[in-house]
Amino acid sequence: MSPPVDLDELLSREPPRDSAAAERVLAAARGELALRRPVRRWRTQAVWLMAASGGLALTVALVMLAVGATTGATLLGRAHLLVLLLGTSATCAWGALSPRGRGLRRLGVVLAMTCAAVLVLARGTPHGTPTLPAWVCTASHLAVGVVPLVVALLALRSAVFEPLRALVAGLAVGTTGAFLGELACERDWRHVAGYHLLAWGIVTVASLVISKSLKPRSYAP
Repeated sequence: MSPPVDLDELLSREPPRDSAAAERVLAAARGELALRRPVRRWRTQAVWLMAASGGLALTVALVMLAVGATTGATLLGRAHLLVLLLGTSATCAWGALSPRGRGLRRLGVVLAMTCAAVLVLARGTPHGTPTLPAWVCTASHLAVGVVPLVVALLALRSAVFEPLRALVAGLAVGTTGAFLGELACERDWRHVAGYHLLAWGIVTVASLVISKSLKPRSYAP
């Protein structure tokens, strides 16, 4: 039987060194430093996401107004809903990329849920018979969310993956399609709940799933 080893003596020993492993780690670190990748500040990326989502929504509104697809009266009549969507987008975008924005991310989730409920409850009776299939709204909302989603995914790679962060980023992106729906669609609340919110949910899930599969550029919090 071997003699017992004293715990203090065991803790005081130098750990075995693997010079080959140390050299590999050092070489990898030097390689990363040699790339001289630019440091992207989270505030800048948050502003880019806000511009991609909210800015695109405002651009769509101006284009529709210019070509006669919507009217000034429609914009004024739904101004409170549009402002709510923009505020939700900004809160979610900032919270998703803030390193210490867990509270803001939770607020973003609450705002998005509140916003979705308000969009359904505020929808009145349609004034005419729709000429396009209902699924066109879902498809158009997904299409208009592609650019903001790409911006969100690129920004999310700057930090370690966190489900709530990716979820809130997706909620920010989804407001773009919802904004379009308030301007271009006159159907009833059932349509909004079944087709508009469906697109918002798909974009949010896509942000979560794709972000998890991407390799982050940084493992910062």
